[in-house]
Amino acid sequence: MARGLMPSSFECDCGHQIHFGETTVQEMAADSRRRGRPQVIADSDDGPHRVEFRAGEASAVICPQLGRCKITGWD
Repeated sequence: MARGLMPSSFECDCGHQIHFGETTVQEMAADSRRRGRPQVIADSDDGPHRVEFRAGEASAVICPQLGRCKITGWD
């Protein structure tokens, strides 16, 4: 299961780490809460990993190899 690395980084089940600025993560969480639908932010590094936000929280990492990996914990 994918996990969140506080406060604005995430790790996919495949081991890829995704890093965003804290403000970016806060804005995506707020947008998902306000709009009432999932919002997705893409990783711009060496792979098309994305992080999905639902109801104000990061809910999954979407991996090009493994598909949707639910975020189950935070370090």
